[in-house]
Amino acid sequence: MAMPQIQDKPEDNIFDAVRWSYETVAAMAKHVKICEDKIADYAASFPEMSPENVFDAEHHYESEDPEKLAAYVLILDSINFGSGYEPMLVEQGWTLIDESLYFTLSTRLKQYFDYVGIMTATQLSQMTTEDCCELLGLNVKMKDHKEFAGQCALSMRELGHVIMEEYEGSFLKFVERANGSVEKLVRQMVSMHHFSDIHDYKGLMVPFYKRAQITAADLQLAFARRGITLFEDMEQLTMFPDNAVPHVLRVDGILEYSDDLAARIDRGDIIESGSEEEIELRACAGQVVELLAKHLDMRSMDVDHILWHRSVEGELYLKSQPHRTLSRFY
Repeated sequence: MAMPQIQDKPEDNIFDAVRWSYETVAAMAKHVKICEDKIADYAASFPEMSPENVFDAEHHYESEDPEKLAAYVLILDSINFGSGYEPMLVEQGWTLIDESLYFTLSTRLKQYFDYVGIMTATQLSQMTTEDCCELLGLNVKMKDHKEFAGQCALSMRELGHVIMEEYEGSFLKFVERANGSVEKLVRQMVSMHHFSDIHDYKGLMVPFYKRAQITAADLQLAFARRGITLFEDMEQLTMFPDNAVPHVLRVDGILEYSDDLAARIDRGDIIESGSEEEIELRACAGQVVELLAKHLDMRSMDVDHILWHRSVEGELYLKSQPHRTLSRFY
């Protein structure tokens, strides 16, 4: 069987490079298959609009001060990962807020900002594993709690150092440096090691940048509550590739997995971060979202949002589990 022809990766636009990753990996994949003949009918089942996406006051910090708001969102998204760790953390006694890892992180940080005050870049740069355990309500004596908190602390320290050294200690200046361009904001984010979600797939370096993209979306949502539009080019964002959407697409028959991969996921085995299988899971889901977006004439991020809501609201999808990966990227 001939290898598919590989186009050169675009370098001028970061989102073109991510979409290149989706298409290129999907064409080469051997563990995950897209059922392209089903895409048109599947698209016809979608609502005309995605569910409203809001930064609700119950789970998120609110402030009229743009510096505080920027600090909250950037710090939150520095620790917005851990889906692979979640079952172990819960099994070892961590209580989730509203049964959501994300809401637990966002609410714990909100409570800190509400009752202690804004976390400065200097404080962030000195964050320890023990500090993170206290912040997030984790038990430092539990191995997996400590490991996850350690990953969070590393990411927070890196963000703190960058804000101190390159943006005069101001989180808002970091946002303003993008000058209204979501593409520039994502480039700033992925210059940091803990946001540089790029992987070697059969000798090709493929980017995903999930957390960097969702940071841009979160900033837009948070500031929209204050009547401020930060970015005018949000349509450039792709999906936010993690483990939820591949799971929905598998259940709905749009993605098919090899027998071995399906069995490993169903057993709850860890799918290693950066492995061929894990890269294909994320990239093939991303390519499906791009195909659906074209059929629906909808933004990729909105298609992603519809599918994500299915993953947490549809009983059909809750009967089985998505793939588990111990990763700082989702």
